Amino acid sequence: MSTFNYFKSFTISDTSFPTTPQVNFEFNSSGFYLLNRGSGVVYYSFDGETVHGDLNPSDSSIQIMFSARQEDKIWFKAAGSEVVRVEAWK
Repeated sequence: MSTFNYFKSFTISDTSFPTTPQVNFEFNSSGFYLLNRGSGVVYYSFDGETVHGDLNPSDSSIQIMFSARQEDKIWFKAAGSEVVRVEAWK
């Protein structure tokens, strides 16, 4: 049985985007949710090179929901160890 739901909560310790994505949904999402559970800024990328946004706990971007964006991989980086929560669905 295939499932089209994804959940992962993990620590980001990379200061640059790694070679392989930390998140791979293995399906093209119809939406997903990102939450920074740490105290520092976390940057995310959909191609592993470009910063497409940040999760900043000091403003309203601590969490973000993409309700109609199709992605299957996300890379993260942070200055220190930060915890990120990711949920996705199709």
